[in-house]
Amino acid sequence: MTDEFHGFAIVRRGYDRAQVDAYLAQLAAGAASDTPPAFDLARRGYDRAQVDARIAELRAG
Repeated sequence: MTDEFHGFAIVRRGYDRAQVDAYLAQLAAGAASDTPPAFDLARRGYDRAQVDARIAELRAG
């Protein structure tokens, strides 16, 4: 697990940044659902693979 997280790359078509940020805030507060939501795709969104990997990393503890 990486000690320092520097954010996600912005790609042409990626996950909606506001939705990902909101979900990660809920996850950090312990208020997230058991499964991540299906994030919308947006122009200039977060890299999908990076987001999925980070969520898996955070859920694993």
